[in-house]
Amino acid sequence: MTSKEEKKFLTRLKKFSQEIFNATDAAVMEGFEYFQTSEYKKTGAVKSRAKEMFANKGLKGSVRLATHMAKRMPSMLSNIKKNYRDMDDYLYSLENGKAIPHTSEKVVKAFPNKDIWNDLLQYSWIKHKVIVGFTKVSEEYIFKGKAIPFQYALVFAQEMRKESIEKAPELDAGMEVVNVYNSLGIATNDIVAWLKKKYKIMGMANHPLGGLVDFVPLAEKAGLGLIGRHGMVITKEFGPRCRIAPIFIDEKIFQVTDTTEHEWISEFCNKCGNCARSCPVEAIYERPKLVQTSISENTKDRYESYDREKCFVSFSATMGCALCISVCPFSRNPKIYDEMKTKHWKIRKVDNNAN
Repeated sequence: MTSKEEKKFLTRLKKFSQEIFNATDAAVMEGFEYFQTSEYKKTGAVKSRAKEMFANKGLKGSVRLATHMAKRMPSMLSNIKKNYRDMDDYLYSLENGKAIPHTSEKVVKAFPNKDIWNDLLQYSWIKHKVIVGFTKVSEEYIFKGKAIPFQYALVFAQEMRKESIEKAPELDAGMEVVNVYNSLGIATNDIVAWLKKKYKIMGMANHPLGGLVDFVPLAEKAGLGLIGRHGMVITKEFGPRCRIAPIFIDEKIFQVTDTTEHEWISEFCNKCGNCARSCPVEAIYERPKLVQTSISENTKDRYESYDREKCFVSFSATMGCALCISVCPFSRNPKIYDEMKTKHWKIRKVDNNAN
């Protein structure tokens, strides 16, 4: 989903190739944009999401969804615009040879800024109920044709309500996705404003709907969780029942939170398979498919977990489907994370001893 503000922003930003970070030649296309391409439309899988929705949910469901969207879309559009308009001073400085706004030298020299980090964690959770990671953005994660102004990112995840997601593929689940797109967009704009005002930290929020980078592998790299068999990040706090959004930061002012502590989830997913068995269009692969070998430091190879064309058929007819999220054990009860991790390593230890 590309807004007019995003297009204008990228047109201005790309004039300064030495100052920015561009997508690699092997970059993937942002999902909503891909489904608008002539390449996809030739397949004829879904030509009209509205028609698919009406055929599946009828007039009553379509009216219910339209009413829900009408209440939240103005806020989402407003916060998307704010992401880019807040960068006007930065772009103006680039365009006119002025002093470029940047993070306070005092903060940069005080790395790793543990007090600011702890304050950020507390502010983010108490006010917005979001968890936070910090990492360097791989240029492989920047979407095709796009660019970002800064090399580091705070990565946020916010929970989608369990009660609503468990009703998937009913509209309640899809509407909850919309709710959190909206609330997380509000949260990141508020947090970046707070960082600028309180600590003079230069950053740019990026809305969870659409975006400049692939949020899922970025969140995995930032240590928020691991990409499960269904293609979504399984977090310790919420399972895959969350949405993700970053704030791009111009300097390495915190210690990166990259970790391998969630790697055991891959083996769990391979044995579980709830999501694959429950998918109404059989879109989830038995094993992820390698689509891109990483060329960046500390970045994983890229795998595809599901057939996006098949997925989009169900996605369009149900406003997001989310069935694979609802049946994930970590989504139903995130408290099992530590229990399952302990059990996994006990089994691994026994197997190693036996060998």
